[in-house]
Amino acid sequence: MDINKYDASTIALIEKVFEQKQNMSDDVLETLSQLKEVAYEQKDFALQGFVHFHIADALYSLERGWDSFRENLAKAVSFFTLAGDNELLARAYNYVGLDALNNGSYDVAYFYYMNAIHTCEQSGNNYLLSIINNNIGQVYARMHRYEKALEYVRISTELQAQSSKDDFYYYQNMINGYFSEGMLSALMGDVEGAKEADARIVQMEKEADVSNNPSVVLPIFMLRLIINILEGNDEAYEVRSKDIIEKLQDTHRVYDFITDVEDLCHILIEYDKLDAAEEVLKVIKDTVGTSPVMQVKKIISTIEIALYEKKGDIDKVNHHLREQYHLAKQQQDEQSKIYQYSIDLINVMDEQRKEQERILLENERLQAQAQKDPLTGLANRLKFDQSMLSMFENARKNGTPFAVSLMDVDKFKTYNDTYGHLAGDVCLQKVASVIQEVSDKHGLFCARYGGDEFVMLYENKSDEEIMDIAHELGEKVLEQNKTLRRLGERGSISISQGICNSVPSDGQEQNDFINEADNALYAVKKNINKPGDRESVRLVHL
Repeated sequence: MDINKYDASTIALIEKVFEQKQNMSDDVLETLSQLKEVAYEQKDFALQGFVHFHIADALYSLERGWDSFRENLAKAVSFFTLAGDNELLARAYNYVGLDALNNGSYDVAYFYYMNAIHTCEQSGNNYLLSIINNNIGQVYARMHRYEKALEYVRISTELQAQSSKDDFYYYQNMINGYFSEGMLSALMGDVEGAKEADARIVQMEKEADVSNNPSVVLPIFMLRLIINILEGNDEAYEVRSKDIIEKLQDTHRVYDFITDVEDLCHILIEYDKLDAAEEVLKVIKDTVGTSPVMQVKKIISTIEIALYEKKGDIDKVNHHLREQYHLAKQQQDEQSKIYQYSIDLINVMDEQRKEQERILLENERLQAQAQKDPLTGLANRLKFDQSMLSMFENARKNGTPFAVSLMDVDKFKTYNDTYGHLAGDVCLQKVASVIQEVSDKHGLFCARYGGDEFVMLYENKSDEEIMDIAHELGEKVLEQNKTLRRLGERGSISISQGICNSVPSDGQEQNDFINEADNALYAVKKNINKPGDRESVRLVHL
C-alpha cells in the first residue's frame, strides 16, 4: 500500500502503528481504532484492509481475542481483494494458514499457504514468497514428511538469498533458513546434511555479528547441540546443553521456535539425555505454558508423555495421557471452528470474485456502449478515431498499404423528406447491417462517421481487392431495396464510396487519407444524377 497518497494526519497514524508494533502493546490497538474510523470515512478499501490486518496481527502477537483475530483477518482478505492489493492479500492468507497450523489443521493451513503463494507470485515479492514456502515446509514437517519439507525450506532459502545483504533481516532470515535445513536433515538422521547447513551458518556469522540476536542465537545453539548428540560428542554436548538452558531462559521468543524445541526434546529423549530434556521442558512450561494456543499445549503434553514413558513413570504417563485426551477434545472443537472459519472465508472470497466479475462485465458493457453508435450498432466516431490511429501507425511502421473508404447514402435527404425520419432511420440501419456483414466477412473495421456517412478501413489490401469488396458492398446495399418496398413504390437506396489507398510515408498524416477519400467521394457524388452505369466507387492514391 502506498501511504504517500494519504493526507499528513493519516500518514502520521500509519507510521505510529508501525512504531508501536515494534514494542507490541495495547497502545497499538487504540491507534488502529483511530485509523479504522479514518479508513471507513474515506471508504478506502486498501486502508480498511490495512487496519483489519494489523488489528489481527496485534491480537495474534498479544495472544488474545482469537475470534476477533479471525474476524479481522477475514475482513482484511475481503478488502485486499476489493483493492487488488495482492501483496497484502498474500500476507493475510499466510496468517490464516499460520492460525490453522497452530491448531493442528494441516489441510486448511496448506490450502491457504498455497493461495498465498499463487497470490504473492503476482506481486513478485521474493521475501514474502520465502516466508510462505518456509511455512509450507513446516506443514510437511509436522506430518513427518521431512524430505518434502526440506524441498520447500530450500526454495525459501534460495529466495531469501536473492534479497539485499543490506536488508536489516537478511542474515537473521538466512541463518534461520539454514537452521531449518539442518533440523530437517537431523530428523532424517542425515548428520552430514545437518553439518553442511551449520557450515553455511558459520559463513553467515563471519559476515555479520548476530551474537546479540536471540532469534538467531537460540536456533544456532539448538542445531549444534543436536549435531553433538548425533555424533556422540559428549564433551561438547555437556557445554552446549547448559548454554541452551540459559538461552531459553533469557529469550522471550521461545514461542517462535516451539516446534523446533519439541524436536530437540524428542532427540534428547531418544538419546537418553533425560535430565536435559526435563530442564528444557521446565523452561518452556514456565515461558509459554499458559499460552491459549492449542498446539502449544499439545506439544508440551506430548513431550511430557515421551519423557515419562522413557523414565518408566507410568503414573505420570497416564496423567498426561488423560490430559492429552482432554486437549484432543478441545482441539477438535477448535478445529471445528477453524474449518467453519475457512468455509466462511472461502464464501467471502467467492462472493468477492463474483462481485469483481460483475463489475468487470458491467465496465466492459459500458465501455462497449460508449464506443457504439446507438442507432446502427456500428462503432462510433470515438472508436473510429482510436482504431484509425492504431491501424495507420501500424501500416506506416510495417510499410504496408492502408486505405480509408468514406461512403454515404445517395439522396438520403430526399429519401428522409419523402418517407419520414422513421423510414430514414430504418434505411440507415439496413445500410449499416450490410456494411457490418461485409466488414466481418473480410476482416475490416467499419464505423458510422456521422449522419448518413459511414467509413471502412482496409489493411494491407491491393487496389483490386479493395474494389472487389467495394462493388460487393454496393450490390448488397441495392439488394436491401426488396425489403423496403413497403415504404413506397419509389423507395430505393444505394451508396457512393470514395477510397484512398496508399502506403503511409513520413510526413503523411491520417487526415491526408481522409481528405483524399472525401475528395474521391465528392467526385462520385457529382455524377449522382448521371443516367446509366454511373461510377459509384472511386479509388485514388496519395
